[in-house]
Amino acid sequence: MYGKIKERLERLNRKYSHFGEVFDYSKGGSAEEVGISWNTAKLIALERDEYKCRICGKAPMLSDNKDGVDRLRVEVEVHHIIPRIAGGSDSTKNLITLCKECHIKTFKNNYTGVPSIAQRLNDRVEVLTNSSILLKYGSNCQNHPLYSFHYRDKEIKLKEPLDCKICEFPSLKRVYDIVFQNDIDIEEIVIKDKKREYCVGIIEKSYSL
Repeated sequence: MYGKIKERLERLNRKYSHFGEVFDYSKGGSAEEVGISWNTAKLIALERDEYKCRICGKAPMLSDNKDGVDRLRVEVEVHHIIPRIAGGSDSTKNLITLCKECHIKTFKNNYTGVPSIAQRLNDRVEVLTNSSILLKYGSNCQNHPLYSFHYRDKEIKLKEPLDCKICEFPSLKRVYDIVFQNDIDIEEIVIKDKKREYCVGIIEKSYSL
């Protein structure tokens, strides 16, 4: 959870008091009907969650437009924990902000519920990468030629090995911050090491896999 949620809720409840009480999301969702439009509920949920994915921490990217003004490109979506078609409401209890990747994880459950947090953002993580920017900020980097990788439960074998390194980072949030701050164009994959343990794999899209 990002920031002080209680303070944020207090501020939002003052700001949107005419729409009713603003809540944090509930893992079980809510079917309680509220008298506000979907567009308003969506805006409140995004503001409550600071436009960040509540699961992995991904945030919007800032990009300079041709006039030199920072423009926000939103890469997150507001998800109904209980889908509307199943009786879910637009209550803030039933809404959570997710990035596209985390939103897709709910597909196996008919877009119901909240995807699990596989690893806490504050835990140290290992990242497999060929990005020079990520390598610059990593520590204890070790060579790791990649011959195949697992993506969405499928093993993909490469014609030519891909030279990568495994680097240790203080947190997963730190990795995402570097990716978005530097606008690194990546493919995110999951691989298995010799111990059959999972680690995050970030490969720049300039490489043809």
